[in-house]
Amino acid sequence: MDDFDSTIKSFDKMQNILLSLLFVAGDEGLQFSTIKDVLDVDQHIVQELISSFNSEVFQIHHYGDQILLTLTNEYSPYIKELIISKEKKLSQQALETLAIIAYNQPVTRNDIENLRQVNSDGAVNTLYALGLIDKLEVEGERSQQLITTEFFLNKFGLKSIADLPTMNDAKEREELEMFFNELEGTDSNES
Repeated sequence: MDDFDSTIKSFDKMQNILLSLLFVAGDEGLQFSTIKDVLDVDQHIVQELISSFNSEVFQIHHYGDQILLTLTNEYSPYIKELIISKEKKLSQQALETLAIIAYNQPVTRNDIENLRQVNSDGAVNTLYALGLIDKLEVEGERSQQLITTEFFLNKFGLKSIADLPTMNDAKEREELEMFFNELEGTDSNES
């Protein structure tokens, strides 16, 4: 019985370590192989740790080789309110991802990664949590389509996606720069 109890405690401890690692990794998450190496366990143990994880607050998502810790949907509105009230600046990765979605919607995560040449799951999750993008399920397709939301339009003073700045002339390039500076929460005249 003692061996069984220590196995359970050891498994629980590994699950807590996994949770801690994913929390510290933030939006970027961790590669499956990194978790396996840090915990010094076989692949099937990591898979079991992920599949048996049960929390009212957190979820563990597996996107390809990337593992992410996210909040359950129940708490998203509260987090969104906190982030919006603080006027959090978007990271460069999130800005690039938002621009790709805004100008090419609907797009898939794979489309974004093909354009950016890096994993964008963390940025997509942040933009989704902020309410700037939404996910559409398309019947007959495995991947979700990503689009901007009404909140995105309102936040940036747009009536429709057609109002997004284009790169046709110098004035519009300046408008585009101002638009993305607003997303970053900076002034284009700052040095």
